[in-house]
Amino acid sequence: MRVIDHISDLHFCRIDQRAADALLDRLNAEPAHLVAISGDLTMRARRNEFRTARAFLDKLCMPWIAVPGNHDITAYYPWERFLNPFGRWESLIAPDTEPMFEDEEIQVVGLNTVSRGGLHLQWENGKIPRAGLLRALRRIRRLKQGPFRIVVAHHPFLAPPDEPHTPLVRRGERALRDLARSGVRLVLSGHLHVGYHNTHAVTAEAGDHLTVLQAGSAISTRLRGEPNAYNRVVVENGRARWTAHHWDGEAWR
Repeated sequence: MRVIDHISDLHFCRIDQRAADALLDRLNAEPAHLVAISGDLTMRARRNEFRTARAFLDKLCMPWIAVPGNHDITAYYPWERFLNPFGRWESLIAPDTEPMFEDEEIQVVGLNTVSRGGLHLQWENGKIPRAGLLRALRRIRRLKQGPFRIVVAHHPFLAPPDEPHTPLVRRGERALRDLARSGVRLVLSGHLHVGYHNTHAVTAEAGDHLTVLQAGSAISTRLRGEPNAYNRVVVENGRARWTAHHWDGEAWR
């Protein structure tokens, strides 16, 4: 059995400090085997925000991996966004924007869905570059067979069941199909600040489904109709189950 705490959209600089302190205490009091962070550690990709985020991560007593979100590349310096969009991330958070964690029971692979934007600077919804997807597929196919396979990305691949027209990551449908065929069974993502899960309609084999699990915003004050939340995922006997934990203003429930 493996336990993964899935947190997302921390947005340091715009956080509920009480929720953040209580979340750190909660995660360390009941340590998972891994904490997976699906992007938007910062609000405006400022260096002091990255440093504050890294200080939070350094206080975790278990391994963690994180992928960037669209808020983790600067909106203020276009030349930096286009020429070196992840320089601050790589120097202040981690040297890799697509990290990986593997042990005897789980394989967790990061997928960077952040877009630098085009002429109109529209990079909020993200995309999956063909080269990035192929790179992830090659990494996955080199892994040994057996462990439960998970991908962590920032942007949503499937819409909320009650809001089917929600904008999704570009090329996400193809990516889900290819990931499912490579044995991935769970995708952890965020971005919408809303928690839900949805199952991909295309299955790799009879009885095997790829599920997309979204996390709400862990500690940000930028809420969208739901309280701060994170997911605890338990992987056992080739299956995953999860529980959403919510902040009620006093404690995590």
